[in-house]
Amino acid sequence: MKINGVYVISDGKTTSVPEDITVKNGVITAIEPSSEYPEKPLFATAGFIDEHTHGGYGHDYFEATQEAADAVAKFHSDHGTTSFVATAVATKLEDLDIQISKIRNLKHNYADLLGLHMEGPFISVKKKGAQPEENIKAEYETADGKFFEKNADLIRIVTLCPHAGNAEKLVEKLVSLGIKAHAGHDDSIEPEILKCVERGLDGATHLYCASSGLARRKGDITKYAGLNETALITDSVHAEVIADDIHIPRSIFTLILKNKGYRRIMLVSDSLSAAGMPVGNYKLGTDIDIYNNGKVALLADFSALAGSITPISKMVEILVGYGVPIAEACYMGNEAPAKHLGLQDRGTIAVGMRADICLLDEKGRLKKVILASSSTGKNS
Repeated sequence: MKINGVYVISDGKTTSVPEDITVKNGVITAIEPSSEYPEKPLFATAGFIDEHTHGGYGHDYFEATQEAADAVAKFHSDHGTTSFVATAVATKLEDLDIQISKIRNLKHNYADLLGLHMEGPFISVKKKGAQPEENIKAEYETADGKFFEKNADLIRIVTLCPHAGNAEKLVEKLVSLGIKAHAGHDDSIEPEILKCVERGLDGATHLYCASSGLARRKGDITKYAGLNETALITDSVHAEVIADDIHIPRSIFTLILKNKGYRRIMLVSDSLSAAGMPVGNYKLGTDIDIYNNGKVALLADFSALAGSITPISKMVEILVGYGVPIAEACYMGNEAPAKHLGLQDRGTIAVGMRADICLLDEKGRLKKVILASSSTGKNS
């Protein structure tokens, strides 16, 4: 396979002249100057990587069926996300253990499953958002560590509240097992957050969405920064951002970008089962009613946003529309999450990397998706 006459995006930069990309057996084998100068330029960027997504095409991944897994992966691959981390709502550990055991036996077609993201249950009731309150666990107990030990091969990320009981011990346990610890759905303050950062927490889950802000503790007149502010000023904390122009409007995205820089921002879809589907009623997880109004997913009673229906490729287009350089917008959608997750074989266009490639026009609009699996015989 050869892709001719494209401007290659890598490391937040774009080549000044078109290049030809050669692919063999799902791997990029050569990148060379091209003799073709297309009238309408196309930009080649690595397939997008979504580290926070619940579902798509009518299914939640944690239905834990082959039909659901294929639907979610197909939604993402159709929209340029070629690798993803399937995300669970707050779930009791014993129930989640059963779901994970089923997921272990599923085949992974279309977009590549990188692992699982637990959004809870160690989060704050006050900042639960659309999370089921009955499943929230106020304190990490030593016995809970056995669950993580058993499932560390699949769990990539855990979102937790630094104000939860024994949060620092939870972070230590996760990091010791190679699992990323993120703060989110929290009512924590800067000292609590930084204690977790000292122990290895390095991510903020969908910043400015169900995350803590400036606050006081009862009986203390001191004002403390919350997660929103702490994440902006702490270099080691990378920020997930739902850049759909609804969860995060342009002004707030500009604030985040000016403080974090594009290399510390990871675009996430937080997409639900309603993504890619008509207006109507759907589910978050297996039993939370949500409504897709055609722009975003809300709780069925319209009391709060429930999640996004916007894929990362569309977010890149939105950011290019804001004036963000296309190479920097793409970096937030592929290379930043790849580096954050420690992925060595994807996330950028380079010889030896997986041939998961998206072609975009000058406005950042997705024109074509190429999967590494399409040249290796895997379902694609």
